[in-house]
Amino acid sequence: MGRLQRAASLIESLVEHLGLGDSMKLEQIKNRWHTLIGPPISLNTQPDFFKNAQLTINVSSNVWMAELRFHKDTIVSKLKDFGVASIRLRPGPVEWSNQLTEPELPDAVLSAGEIAYVESLSADIKDVELREALRRTALKSFARIKTVSGR
Repeated sequence: MGRLQRAASLIESLVEHLGLGDSMKLEQIKNRWHTLIGPPISLNTQPDFFKNAQLTINVSSNVWMAELRFHKDTIVSKLKDFGVASIRLRPGPVEWSNQLTEPELPDAVLSAGEIAYVESLSADIKDVELREALRRTALKSFARIKTVSGR
C-alpha cells in the first residue's frame, strides 16, 4: 500500500471515528444533487439529513411528494455509491428551487401582425394592471415559441 493510500485510509478512519462520515456523505450528495438526480426532480427536492444509510429529502410540495413515491427506488439506486440504502421524503424547504431554472432564451423579434394580435387579446380588459400583465405574458410567450421553434 502506497503512502497516499495509507494517508487516505487514515483520514477515512479518523472521519468515521469522529462521527463525521454521514455529514461528509451528505455534503457530497448535496454538491452533486443536480447532476445525480437531474431536473425537474432535483429542482423540487433537497437532501437534508443522512444517518444510518437513510437520506432524508425535503420536498417542495405535496404534488411532488406524491410523484416521488414512484421514483424512490430510482433515486436510491443513483445514490448507492454514497452509502444510501433508503430515502425518507418529507415536506420542507427547498432553497434552490428558485435559483436553478432553465436558461433564459434570447428574445425573438415579433412581427407587426403578432404584436397586433396580442394587443387585440387584451384590448377589452378594463383593469390596467391585468391588461398589461396579460399583454406582457402573451408577448413573452410568442417570443419564446418563436425562439424555440426557430421561426
